[in-house]
Amino acid sequence: MKRILIISISMLLITTVLSGCTTSRNIIITKFEDLGREGVTIAIGNPEHVPAGRYAMEVIDNLRESNPELAEKIENNIVSKDVTVRAVLDKVITREVDAGFIYKPDAIMEGDKVKIIEIPKEINVFPEYSIAVLRDSDNKKEGEEFIKFIISKEGQEILKKYGYIGTVRDPKPYTPKHLDGSIVVYGGAGMANMLKEMGKEFERKTGCRVNFLFASSGTLTQRIKGGAVGGENGADVFATPSVRYMEILKRDGFVEDYKIFAKSELVVVISK
Repeated sequence: MKRILIISISMLLITTVLSGCTTSRNIIITKFEDLGREGVTIAIGNPEHVPAGRYAMEVIDNLRESNPELAEKIENNIVSKDVTVRAVLDKVITREVDAGFIYKPDAIMEGDKVKIIEIPKEINVFPEYSIAVLRDSDNKKEGEEFIKFIISKEGQEILKKYGYIGTVRDPKPYTPKHLDGSIVVYGGAGMANMLKEMGKEFERKTGCRVNFLFASSGTLTQRIKGGAVGGENGADVFATPSVRYMEILKRDGFVEDYKIFAKSELVVVISK
């Protein structure tokens, strides 16, 4: 009778550990190849809506060409496909999963909370970040001016501060203009900190208030296609880490053109 009771208590403890927000498993990950080890748990963004998730699957597909066995093992270890990069980060930090695929700037901003595991360059992807004024924006002049600031010397310096790679050669200093009113910027969730500082500095220089809505690029694209352009809450400017979504909006007539204003790279993070 005592033996049965001990087994029952043990099973209860195991169930509690596996279903909780943290894990006490001693998983050691020191290099990218360790992601394929048995028992490793991985989180990525949902590839259907989150560009970082799609890029993670691209990395695995690239790996499949040279090491299909390891690629299959890593893919099989993906246990969570989340709505934002932030959600992936939170699961890593709380040890709900062992590792996550995210953008390098997001990892850098977490400081000592996570450790970065570099992805081999021959299989990695290097996302390009695009930005555009919406065709039916009520504030085109202000939106275009905001983009000018982003690609200026001051804007590109803010990008680098957050770990992004600037794409403008020899950027010129921004020439401030006084602007009335405000603009609404729709931005990918992972860019929130960087874009907020951009907006704050732009407002300081021009007087134009910048309001933001952050979500996955897929969600924001659907909002724009659903008519959320102009007006009090509709987008004037759209910024995304996925050129694919910008091309969709250009194809469907929501933007006339766009600019590539930054690059980054994908990394794997584990909790420290």
